[in-house]
Amino acid sequence: MKKAETPLDFSFVLELAQPPSLEDELQLEKEIRSIKASHDIEQVKQYAEDTARQNHHQSIFIAGCLNRIAELQTMVVKQQTAIAQKKPTLLQRILKLQ
Repeated sequence: MKKAETPLDFSFVLELAQPPSLEDELQLEKEIRSIKASHDIEQVKQYAEDTARQNHHQSIFIAGCLNRIAELQTMVVKQQTAIAQKKPTLLQRILKLQ
């Protein structure tokens, strides 16, 4: 008989979603203004292409990481549940150690 699988818990994702710092926001704004000020359309196209590729790779990496974190968190919960539900041995029951 197969044990019921514990569903993955992705609630930690909300804890990881921190707003950017003021410095990060300012850096992003500088980059955006630099792009807007550019008159070289080929450079802007190349930048957009590079950004799309990087975004795609990062999305795949982050999704894999989040999935792995959820799997590990599920394993921890299973272990904690198993420890909490551990039945006393016959000797422990006889000696009333628990």
